[in-house]
Amino acid sequence: MTTNKESFEESVNSIEETTKSKINSFLVKPIKMGFLYFAILFSIILFVKMVNYLSAENAFFVLNIYDVLISIVGFSLGFILEFALQLRKRIGK
Repeated sequence: MTTNKESFEESVNSIEETTKSKINSFLVKPIKMGFLYFAILFSIILFVKMVNYLSAENAFFVLNIYDVLISIVGFSLGFILEFALQLRKRIGK
């Protein structure tokens, strides 16, 4: 027979686990995926600019703020895609 105190502790632990799971699913995983997309896009941009510079097409190697902004779009895309995937998994349950 469980007492009220034990029952209360079990419900609090259950709520904590659920909250941690939701934070992980809807915040941590999408941010990780966003950084991955950011890194991929930024690496591609950097690689193309380096090849262009080394092939003597351009005399200067320059990264513009627009290169970073395009990479931020990649972060946003990765975040939204992973968030939607996690939401779809939650709704599917």
